[in-house]
Amino acid sequence: MSALEQSVQKAKESRGESGEDATVHDMPSRKKTTAKKTAKKAPAKKTAAKKTSGRKPRTA
Repeated sequence: MSALEQSVQKAKESRGESGEDATVHDMPSRKKTTAKKTAKKAPAKKTAAKKTSGRKPRTA
């Protein structure tokens, strides 16, 4: 177990990490957009699906 702890400590030192906790910063609040949507999108046109048979019918 001590070998694992030493390995972790060496890895942290090589990355420049200290044993201290990270500092926490407040994130800036998001700006709300007030733009009104005046034009609505037209619905997508639907096309008729073709019926295709993948197999030939069985013969008796």
